[in-house]
Amino acid sequence: MTQPDKSYPREIVTTEKATEDAEGKQVVTVVKNEYEEKAVEAAMAYMDAFNEGDVVKTGTCINFPHARVGANGKLRVSEDAGDAMPPNFFEEFRKRDEWNHSCWDSREVIQSIENKVHLMVKFSRYRIDGTRIGTFPSIWVMTKEDNHWGIKMRSSFAF
Repeated sequence: MTQPDKSYPREIVTTEKATEDAEGKQVVTVVKNEYEEKAVEAAMAYMDAFNEGDVVKTGTCINFPHARVGANGKLRVSEDAGDAMPPNFFEEFRKRDEWNHSCWDSREVIQSIENKVHLMVKFSRYRIDGTRIGTFPSIWVMTKEDNHWGIKMRSSFAF
């Protein structure tokens, strides 16, 4: 996770594994200031909540209204957490895709200002046996609203 030294630039490092027994791959994100660090930490919190299969916790990592352009090119705007992800989302997701967890392949800050950070991310989805379902490059717009960092907008090739 984040290094204890508060000087910048600095690296945020996570270890990603396709299975519990797999050798981990380090994903390094360089941040140049505190707001980039907070934005990346918020993105990581979303991935952690998503992997926990926690709809409520996942919703706390998003700033609403939230916009997403999916693989089909269509814009979807969610006004609140219930609109973004129904209570049975993870059960249906697991059933449909045999999804078990997701891992970061990369995270990069591509531009930032004090209350908004653009991230270029790539993540992969895996089944329990470690087979990859798919890899999805995405652009995430992180915003600070009411002193809360969250995902405001995503453009993704994920389905």
